Amino acid sequence: MVDPTPDYRNRFAYWVGRVFHPYLICIPTLAAVLSDLPFSQALGWVVLVVVVLVAPLIVIGALLQRQARFLHQRTTRTPIYLAFWGSLLVCLVLLIILQAPPKLSVCIVALALWLPVQLVINTYVTKVSTHAAVVAGCMTGLLLLGELNHVLLFIGALAAVVLTLWARVVTRHHTWQQVAMGTLTGALPVLIVFPLLLDTL
Repeated sequence: MVDPTPDYRNRFAYWVGRVFHPYLICIPTLAAVLSDLPFSQALGWVVLVVVVLVAPLIVIGALLQRQARFLHQRTTRTPIYLAFWGSLLVCLVLLIILQAPPKLSVCIVALALWLPVQLVINTYVTKVSTHAAVVAGCMTGLLLLGELNHVLLFIGALAAVVLTLWARVVTRHHTWQQVAMGTLTGALPVLIVFPLLLDTL
């Protein structure tokens, strides 16, 4: 089955996808998770996680594009997911060694649980929206951590999720079923991991 070519005629939808890109949305999310730390410490942890997790994906994505393999193509996503899995393991080991804040490690564990599910569904069922999964997982995590403690913050986070789902469909990256599946696969690991681990740390 040939993946549809993305359609960027709706520029607002295009920029929503850019602003709430999985590589970017993790930065303000991590900043919120670590907001109780001094700025310099929080910044150090955010930089560490972003470099370890995101930098390899950018490099691999660029190499794949040079081979005319693009991320909107379902089969191209497999090496990205596998590289991300390796990066997650490295990141988790570093966080343990460096005695990172427990809730930061819990976030990485939730990602490590989500990724194999996403990979299996993408490989054997259908292309799943990573944008939807990541933004839904971020919102769920912030909600469980009590960071969305004002109605405007909650509404803003919910709007980000809804806009992201809409944009992925409008730009023809995904169907409504694929973004719904992405939302579930992103939120469920957080709902499982956070209550189990946060209470024990």
